[in-house]
Amino acid sequence: MLKDLQINLIKCNLNCEGIKNDPKKGVIPRCLVLEEREGKNNCIVVGLNPGKCNKQERRYLLKNGIKFNTFSRYFFESGLKDRPYFKRTRDLITLLGFRGDILWTDLAKCECLGKNGKLPVQTLRVCIDRYLRKEVEMFECSTIFALGNVAFDFCALSFPDHFVVGLPHPSGSYGDFYKLKKRVKRYTKYYLKNISKTKDSNHNYQAIQLSKI
Repeated sequence: MLKDLQINLIKCNLNCEGIKNDPKKGVIPRCLVLEEREGKNNCIVVGLNPGKCNKQERRYLLKNGIKFNTFSRYFFESGLKDRPYFKRTRDLITLLGFRGDILWTDLAKCECLGKNGKLPVQTLRVCIDRYLRKEVEMFECSTIFALGNVAFDFCALSFPDHFVVGLPHPSGSYGDFYKLKKRVKRYTKYYLKNISKTKDSNHNYQAIQLSKI
């Protein structure tokens, strides 16, 4: 069950290269949050890895216990779910007709080590195999939204039995996400028509980058 994966995630002690995992300081593997909504069309949203946790989040986790339900509670109660990364993504996929539950997750579950760390490919490979594959198997949906080029490339190659839609990173510095959302608002029917074509002429699931159609 998804809950078992969530519990095992918090207990992960691999300390892979390029990441920070220090529960004694309130820095833990995180993401894998299920946001339940009342509409139709569930989906999975996959980013690269969590951003840096702030002092408020670390204090909350240390005060309330290093457990997955503590982080999940913080996600909804603190307003984390409405920060730009999540709100912008949620608004766009809703425009695209995905109004059901969202499983928020990442390729790697830990934040980067240092200020501007880059995740080694090996770290991504290990985390995807250990967690993400199982998450995708357990969550019942056919569509994965991948945020950013790295997430798209990994998901497109790793999950041929899912429709993978690449979106620009919602916090990217070039404004590509904003430009795409503006086009989707203006040409909604066009994008809805294209995103409904989940399979190619040979009936295989497609992997598309929405900003390129």
